[in-house]
Amino acid sequence: MKRRRRVSKNERRSDLGRVIARRILSEEGVAGRKIVVSIGLPRPDPRKGGDWECPFLIEGVGKSEVQKAFGVDSLQALMIAIQGIRVGLEQSGRNLFWLDSEIGADIPLTVPTTWGKQLVDRVRLAIERETVRVWRAKIKTSRTNIYAEEAELRRQRTEPGKIAKVFAERRTHLQRWEAEIDNLKPGWSIPRPTSEGRKH
Repeated sequence: MKRRRRVSKNERRSDLGRVIARRILSEEGVAGRKIVVSIGLPRPDPRKGGDWECPFLIEGVGKSEVQKAFGVDSLQALMIAIQGIRVGLEQSGRNLFWLDSEIGADIPLTVPTTWGKQLVDRVRLAIERETVRVWRAKIKTSRTNIYAEEAELRRQRTEPGKIAKVFAERRTHLQRWEAEIDNLKPGWSIPRPTSEGRKH
């Protein structure tokens, strides 16, 4: 039986090429575990004239083998590589995260633009609505916490003036945040050009 040759780390690095981006992830509940995600520089696909490939590598989850994403140009290849990484991490079934376990690996899901701008616009509006819902829930939770902390200070017989002073800034912040949310119109998440970027 023919034995499969093991690929060394140096060989993997060579196939990956020049690394243009890297992220180190941790695993929830496993101290010291590091999963390294690397993306190589997009390059012309040697098999197809005009097309591009973008190599990527996930180390620490399953087989650490360089994979390639393909696109019509270098940007598409890069975008598909990023999505390939996200799918690979999700398929591992492990609770991997970057800065915060609640956020996860923080590699966003791409909206499929091949189905047209109308779909993209509907998805964007859904994300905006969900974002506003989460913000309002956070405001409600913050207000509840303020009420609870105020009640505790009253039980401790803290002066009313001192209590008001302690929470004045937090209340003002919540009021401003809520006012900003109330003034949002559909499409608010679309970046607007700054005055510096406009032609006079």
